[in-house]
Amino acid sequence: MTYEEKRRWLWRYQDSLRREKELAEEVERLQSEATRITPLLSVMPGGAGDGQKLPKSVERIVQAKQELQEQIDLCTDIRGEIAEVIEQIINYRDHEILRRRYILGQKWEEIAVEMHYTYQHICNIHKAVVCNLILPGNS
Repeated sequence: MTYEEKRRWLWRYQDSLRREKELAEEVERLQSEATRITPLLSVMPGGAGDGQKLPKSVERIVQAKQELQEQIDLCTDIRGEIAEVIEQIINYRDHEILRRRYILGQKWEEIAVEMHYTYQHICNIHKAVVCNLILPGNS
């Protein structure tokens, strides 16, 4: 794999987390909308619809929660794959750079400051470590 392909493979967890956050926000939005639905309690016909607004809303919430749970499970699996590869790195510094970047999602600047290296040095180390990584299925 090329350096860029390896980086994309490593970024899968952060991408998956973003999707999880989007789905969680969707569930929250649907629940908020559902709380604003009030059934019409009148004997007079008023063209209020088919009376299925609330059940349909509940159905959408259940479906969204199901999608969210599937995404959470996927996130867990991806994190495990990436963590397993990172755990194989023996050098603490190299291991920590990849862990902070791809598991914690830290920016280069944060990593450099917290690890007491320059930004450029962190980037150089990262590139060397990623180039030498052996990913599953790519011996």
